[in-house]
Amino acid sequence: MNDTTGPETAGPPTAGPNSGPTPQAPRPRRSGRGARLLIGISVMGLVTLAAATAGIVFFARDGLPGAGVTEDSFLEIDLGRGLTDAPGDVGFVMDPSDFPPLVTEVAADIRRAAGDPRIKGLYLEIGDVSTGWGATQELHDAIAAFTASGKPCHAYGETFDNKSYFLASACDNVYIAPAGLILLNGFSITTEYYAGTLEKLGVSSNFEHVGDFKSAIEPFQRTGPSEAASIATESMLDSLYAQLTDGIAAGRGLTGDQVRAIVDNPPITPEGALAAGLVDGLKYRDEVREGLAGEERTELNDYHENDSALGARKTIAVVHAEGQIISGESGSPMFGGSMVGDRTIAEMLKEVREDDDVVAVVLRVNSPGGSGLASDAMWHDIKRTREAGKPVVVSMGDYAASGGYYIAAAADAIVAEPGTLTGSIGVFGGKMNLAGLYEKLGITMHTYQRGQLSGLLSSTSDFNDLERAKFREFLEGFYQVFLTRVADGRNMTREQVHEVAQGRVWTGVQAKERGLVDELGGLDVALARARTLADIAEDEDINILRLPKRRTFVDQLLEDLQKAEVPAEMMIPGVRESYGRLFALSRVLEDGGVAAMLPGSLTIE
Repeated sequence: MNDTTGPETAGPPTAGPNSGPTPQAPRPRRSGRGARLLIGISVMGLVTLAAATAGIVFFARDGLPGAGVTEDSFLEIDLGRGLTDAPGDVGFVMDPSDFPPLVTEVAADIRRAAGDPRIKGLYLEIGDVSTGWGATQELHDAIAAFTASGKPCHAYGETFDNKSYFLASACDNVYIAPAGLILLNGFSITTEYYAGTLEKLGVSSNFEHVGDFKSAIEPFQRTGPSEAASIATESMLDSLYAQLTDGIAAGRGLTGDQVRAIVDNPPITPEGALAAGLVDGLKYRDEVREGLAGEERTELNDYHENDSALGARKTIAVVHAEGQIISGESGSPMFGGSMVGDRTIAEMLKEVREDDDVVAVVLRVNSPGGSGLASDAMWHDIKRTREAGKPVVVSMGDYAASGGYYIAAAADAIVAEPGTLTGSIGVFGGKMNLAGLYEKLGITMHTYQRGQLSGLLSSTSDFNDLERAKFREFLEGFYQVFLTRVADGRNMTREQVHEVAQGRVWTGVQAKERGLVDELGGLDVALARARTLADIAEDEDINILRLPKRRTFVDQLLEDLQKAEVPAEMMIPGVRESYGRLFALSRVLEDGGVAAMLPGSLTIE
């Protein structure tokens, strides 16, 4: 399983287009404004065509979603479709069936099917699972709930790794292709360190952190982990590993020790997996499908129902905070990933505060953190929403750490998956001294100064003792604010928070044990908590309003036209990712505040 978070950094104050030889009549020159008008007209024509096509496709569908369900059928779901946690972009043809499915939507459909008399079983095709560990657990729990209902569940895959097999193990029957591959070999975490590279470039890092375990800056200052970072990572890995092995054991009727023994000496062939009791048969895809006793099947697109219930009077808003936290507007950088802006969150929360039908809010946080300043602004808007009489419940996804936990602290209740990475209550910040790099490039500079601290944020000098002490004072002050926010939100003292803070990352299970999380589970658990806080009866129908709304093709086109072309070298494997991390770091530092993010490049395999 691979979960990757980009560097986390924070920003501290920094810092952070001839005419030929033969005479011709003069040609009218198009102004830039005219060219833009021409482009605009062309785009509008394209938009009209797209809209017309979308309308044709929509009305050609068999009625409304959920209307094409076959009685006594198996619900068929492909879990290798590239599931996402937050609403993404739609395809060129704006057909609802083309919307990228959300993890929480698929999980809700599976749970609903468990009690649907039209659905007699579940058939899963499991390929490359793109979700993180928290989202994978959300799907696993939904599948387990379906199996517990007494209805049969069959899973098929051509290859299985840790995450995909963890999902499959929740089913009654697991099948693998006769020439397939299964590799259930446990986890490893890899962190990249850039100190050696920076030294070769003539760049020196000037970072400070508050919290013994706040290791986000280590990749820029060290060539390996500190003792504190190793302690925290080992503890986190122990928790995740236990969740993996115990979850598989429960699904396959084995003990945890038996599964751990299998992981230490994993079968590498389908035959070996069959002998070890990991799978129930070696079959081809068509054999598995035909083996369902000729049962009818209903595809997920035909079964999926809108989150809203017809005639419902009350609405719960699900607001998604996905990506690294920055000041400004949310967006998707050209180098990958996503960023959640404080202004975008503020606009969405203002919308739900002013909507009289919205009675509660579930904030779905899937973020490794980012700008401390932007996190505090989001915390303020969440607090305003609660003060407006609308309870707020946080549902944590794969990550909700550092700045992600900062904003969660403002909620009435926090729900996390057992494997959610959270906590990391600490801050860091600083700057890079690029003087050595400039020298290598032949660039010379001379600086005139007035004031002892005028060079504090200079990118061509290291901190002196006075500057470092002043910057440290700034970070310490923000850390105290962070502790206060958490203490107030969790009904703890600042001393109690400090004991579990200091930048240490916890899994959801560990966080609940330490009072940082109220309940374990997915979005369904968070929605149930929101119902209770809003005094909505368990059997009362509600509407679900998801924000942000999915963007149309036109929205994407207009935004993409404003983006610069990506250099060819950025497409080299590894380079794009590294450049993306540096871009994310500079974007987080842009507002000149502290950074509250998870440590470096964290990959769980």
